[in-house]
Amino acid sequence: MYKVCFLFNHYFIHQVPHAAPYAFELSRSNREFECILACSSLQELAYAKEIGSLYPGHRCRFRLLAVPFYYKIIDPILSRWAFYRKRLVLKYNLDFFRKMDALVAPERNCMQLKTRFGIKDLTMIHCRHGAGDRAGGFDKRLGMFDLVLLPGKKIEDRLNQLGWLRKGHYAVVGYPKFEVIMGLNKTKEPLRLFANSNPTVVYNPHFDQSVASWNSMGLDVLRFFKEQERFNLIFAPHVVLFKRRFRHRAPKVPHSFYELPNMYIDLGSPRSADMTYTLNSDIYLGDVSSQVYEFLLRPRPCIFLNAHRVKWQEDPAYLFWNLGQVVETTAELDRALDRACKVQERFEPVQKEAFSYTFYSEPGSTAAQRGAKAISDFILKGTL
Repeated sequence: MYKVCFLFNHYFIHQVPHAAPYAFELSRSNREFECILACSSLQELAYAKEIGSLYPGHRCRFRLLAVPFYYKIIDPILSRWAFYRKRLVLKYNLDFFRKMDALVAPERNCMQLKTRFGIKDLTMIHCRHGAGDRAGGFDKRLGMFDLVLLPGKKIEDRLNQLGWLRKGHYAVVGYPKFEVIMGLNKTKEPLRLFANSNPTVVYNPHFDQSVASWNSMGLDVLRFFKEQERFNLIFAPHVVLFKRRFRHRAPKVPHSFYELPNMYIDLGSPRSADMTYTLNSDIYLGDVSSQVYEFLLRPRPCIFLNAHRVKWQEDPAYLFWNLGQVVETTAELDRALDRACKVQERFEPVQKEAFSYTFYSEPGSTAAQRGAKAISDFILKGTL
């Protein structure tokens, strides 16, 4: 019996749907594997169990990882500046990790189990959370994993260009989050946030302020929507932006914006990660977040904020900016919104092509099934 840990080491749920489906399908398809979903927060644990309801007959076990009592006290304050929890959780649960044959994780910090904590015989498997183009999503740690699961050919091509993939040590399987969201949404009521029929814009800035828009343009964007009556706005930034607000020097959202009939603000509820807002908006407004690709599950107009006035046209880190209008100031927003539907005819074929390039699909099987097979084949054979 092979013991496989699926690790979710965060305070929020956004990484869970990118890996949990592999666990459930692996446990259903091969009795040689004991799958344990190990979570460092109650939020992650509850969401993992909810996702498990979509996979009847799975044999997975769930485990809440231990955290020192003193850290539970200081974490709400400390996390505003930095996130030490990941390393601490790894260190505090080493006895558990040493009992595992393999570990699957949608993040890269877990590699410290080998490099810092010396668990050399643990098979390390990485699956991405998100499928964006931002440079920060590509670093040399990816080449250290024994197996990497990829959402599509775009990421495969990029990582091969960087020299971080090895033949027999990666698989292109697709994006299991889509099947999770579609499955769970069948039980949800339609979202109704506004008492009007105006088009809704979702503004989704990233937390990395070296390339994102919130610090330099964000409040101006909110003021723009406050002063007009044609559009509704959902402000749903990356959850890390305000969780670590002091580290990112993020300006606070004034209370006056919470009281507007055409504006809805969510700084980090589960809805900001489960595609609720990207599925229920008409126009995407963002910068470098990978959520734009999730928005394009159904092609619609996109507008990107070039807050740092970068020369982006030939840069692979800004590939998604070819999928909509790019503006550099909030003064350009009014015209961009007016033109959004008119120019969509030009962008829609490009969006569909980019979506297919980003997310692999295959008739007759799901991403979770293909990923589970890749995991089992690799563990049993040592290669693909």
